[in-house]
Amino acid sequence: MTSEDNNLHERLLSLENEVRNLKMGTSVSEQKTKKEKKPRAPTEYNKFVSVYINEQKEKLGSDFNHKVAFADAAKKWNEKKESKKEEKTE
Repeated sequence: MTSEDNNLHERLLSLENEVRNLKMGTSVSEQKTKKEKKPRAPTEYNKFVSVYINEQKEKLGSDFNHKVAFADAAKKWNEKKESKKEEKTE
């Protein structure tokens, strides 16, 4: 066999392995071990929204609407952020 024949033979084996893996439902990326991700610490925004939503749940009781409370929390956060910017510029 010539070197070109060897290259073709290696390529053929590689492609056959890929097809076999695809048929079995495993891909090359799945065969690699995945690194464990460490959870990140909550940001100031996450903490603010969590506290705000919990307060609204307690305050409103059965009238609580998560979608509305979350939108209000985002508005309050923006107001708080803008007021902090103004304090820094003064």
